[in-house]
Amino acid sequence: MKRSKAGKSWPTHKLENALICDFLGLPGNSTSNSSRDPIHMEKLVEKVWENWGIGEAETPEKTISESWQQIVGPKLAGKCAPVRLSNDGSTLEIRAVSGTIKQELSFCRSALLKKIQKLNNCNLISKIRIS
Repeated sequence: MKRSKAGKSWPTHKLENALICDFLGLPGNSTSNSSRDPIHMEKLVEKVWENWGIGEAETPEKTISESWQQIVGPKLAGKCAPVRLSNDGSTLEIRAVSGTIKQELSFCRSALLKKIQKLNNCNLISKIRIS
């Protein structure tokens, strides 16, 4: 097999193809067929759900996201959002669209924290970081 680039052509080597396939995570040009049976869609979906944690117990992040409008109110809900919890689960980072919204959130930080701590699985959150 030959490739051309800018009018030049050169032979493609099996080793080169194998290296490229390995690098890209693609199957090689082997002629043997896989002896595996196809995976049923139901099992595939179950595996994806398991890997992504879908259907498991509620996490603090999920609880906060679902309750965000009740926590900050409809006026601020579209102008800020929860971004992440710290690794130890004690600090919630909130991203705001402007300095004005950051300042408004900082004024009501303690009230927001109290609302968040009342939610399921959120009692360990003790700080709010606004960015």
